[in-house]
Amino acid sequence: MSKRGVDPGLLNAWLSARSIARGLPLPVPEYGGFRVDTNSNAEVARWVFPKIGPGLKRLARSINEPRYFLKLCGAADELQAALPIGWELHAPSYFMQASGEPIERLLIEGYRMETKRVGMVSEARIFSKAGVLAASGYAAETGEVFIYDRIVTEPPHRRKGLGRAIMAALHAAKQHPSSPELLVATEDGRALYSALGWETISPYSTAS
Repeated sequence: MSKRGVDPGLLNAWLSARSIARGLPLPVPEYGGFRVDTNSNAEVARWVFPKIGPGLKRLARSINEPRYFLKLCGAADELQAALPIGWELHAPSYFMQASGEPIERLLIEGYRMETKRVGMVSEARIFSKAGVLAASGYAAETGEVFIYDRIVTEPPHRRKGLGRAIMAALHAAKQHPSSPELLVATEDGRALYSALGWETISPYSTAS
């Protein structure tokens, strides 16, 4: 799976929706992948590649400054083998796609949900009885894809089904039933999404 990478069109569609969800510039094709100019304190730019290719290797050799990230739809050992000395691998993630309808999840007592949609971006937030933010998440819909982004449950409120409730609330905002649903998950998040019927398309590896 990782040796073949992922479909570049699907990857570009996900990246474009992610940029919309985060208010970032749209991805630009470059070096056989896609560049996103994030311009934050932690990151100047990132390149995301659907598979290993000569462009990734050439780009890696040309970067000598920190805060530039290379991301690959492939295993960490594939990415590491393509990089010169000086690059550091990050914790693994996974590019995933929904394979069925989401499982409905009602909030347990003591929590309330707020949702809103502005343009193509939806937001869901769950608050405790004391008014403290317990969980949150975003989704963006472009007509090509529906993506989930920044699904977070705060540590004191975990294992109460709040992540599932956020996913269900965001899914309710989907307007194009046939659009594939995509996200990138951490190792911990992958367990949640797998339980919800999601499938891993590819490992998603990062180096800087």
